[in-house]
Amino acid sequence: MNEESYNDLENDRELKEDINSILNSSQQVENIKIVHVYEDSNQVPEEIKGWNWGAFGLTLYWSIGNKVYLGLLILLSMVPYAGFVFAIVWKIVIAAKGNEWAWKAGNYKSIEEYKKVQESWKMPGIVAFILGILSILIVFLFFIFFMAIFFSIINSYNSNFGDTGIYDSTDTYKF
Repeated sequence: MNEESYNDLENDRELKEDINSILNSSQQVENIKIVHVYEDSNQVPEEIKGWNWGAFGLTLYWSIGNKVYLGLLILLSMVPYAGFVFAIVWKIVIAAKGNEWAWKAGNYKSIEEYKKVQESWKMPGIVAFILGILSILIVFLFFIFFMAIFFSIINSYNSNFGDTGIYDSTDTYKF
């Protein structure tokens, strides 16, 4: 047990003793749960740092829902050419740092409350990510399919011309 945790336990014992001294001696408090409220929102607990699937998959909606308005920079993904690259990089950044930003922006009373809120974003974020990958894959496959048809038509059109490039209806074909 590290020194900080030990000090927290000592403070909890002192708090229980103070509560007991206020109450009658017949109303001893034995099993009281002490909930630590982080009043300093700049202090980010280590337990919540890490990857956030909600922020990654649903960046725009997650940002608004968690009051992390820096996440609205994802709208720059609409800029031609560079926007696509920016969107990928920004999604990775917000997924990695989003938990810290959301903790600082929110009024959470406990780590458990925060984790419960973020857990509700996890599955929709993963589903949105998978649907996005599938959409890109489908568009890519359609592109390949239509390019194959296009080149097939061009090839068949070019095969109807002789060496001169002029189609002569008197040419005979052997089957």
